[in-house]
Amino acid sequence: MLHLENVLTELHAVTIRDGLAFPDHFTGWQDGAPLDARAAGHAKTLLDQLTWWADALRTARRTSPYPA
Repeated sequence: MLHLENVLTELHAVTIRDGLAFPDHFTGWQDGAPLDARAAGHAKTLLDQLTWWADALRTARRTSPYPA
């Protein structure tokens, strides 16, 4: 994944440090939900950060468009 940082930088993309992965996706799920109780907390952190960035970038674009 780290090799993608150069690509994302060239695209002027903003990355989120926290991620969400399910390495045991074959055995770590039951009835459509992850068995790891921490998964919900990790998902909330990721989605909270994504929401923050979306709001911040929306506001920034309104007040000062990104220079080309």
